[in-house]
Amino acid sequence: MKNWKKIAEANELRIPEPDLDRITPALEALEAAFRPLAKDIPHDVEPAVAFYLFPEPVE
Repeated sequence: MKNWKKIAEANELRIPEPDLDRITPALEALEAAFRPLAKDIPHDVEPAVAFYLFPEPVE
């Protein structure tokens, strides 16, 4: 399991400690759910290397 607090610190995300404590369980649950699925992906399948995020409309 990844140490999400150390990852945030290493990336200088400056997330307040209470917020990290709140989101860490969700990140751990997501990793626990998806890690076994990743093992079943064939080695010849290329990963998605790009995605597009459109800006939200400004009012």
